[in-house]
Amino acid sequence: MIKKKEKCYKKAIEPEHGGSVTREYYITEDTGWYSEKKEWENLCSFGMVHKTLKKPDGSCSTEARYYICSIKADADEFERAARGHWGVENNLHWQMDFTFRDDKNKSMAKTGAKNLQIMKKIAMSILRLVKESYKISMNRIRYELSLDFENEIERMLSMLNTDNIKKALQSTGSSSHK
Repeated sequence: MIKKKEKCYKKAIEPEHGGSVTREYYITEDTGWYSEKKEWENLCSFGMVHKTLKKPDGSCSTEARYYICSIKADADEFERAARGHWGVENNLHWQMDFTFRDDKNKSMAKTGAKNLQIMKKIAMSILRLVKESYKISMNRIRYELSLDFENEIERMLSMLNTDNIKKALQSTGSSSHK
């Protein structure tokens, strides 16, 4: 049983959405049974996060997420990796959907869709760099751009100097997800 193995199990309880969430982290280096193991160059372990959300009304919901990992069996490290992964995923995907309405994109050509994604990510990076100067949301900055594109794009691009870019990259690299 994984719970009894040292460093293979961790349980964390914290408040969330007005209720409480329990996350149980399981990780094992038992990968020999996996038939596609050769296709995963650095495969070291499998992990699972079992999440139980107790809502303020007393109801509960559960979910399990499974991971193919390149780390050794260490539940603390697995917790950091899983939480960090979802922080990045949630922030990126939420921004792509909310700011750029990505879920409504109907681009069918693979190359066109891929190129559009690249352009949206570049635009989102620029918006993140100037967001502090604007003191408004990225969605609102896009709205401002739509009202007076020529002047706003010039204003926005003038904010992109080397010092601002370095500062943004340093704060992104040193902070956890927001």
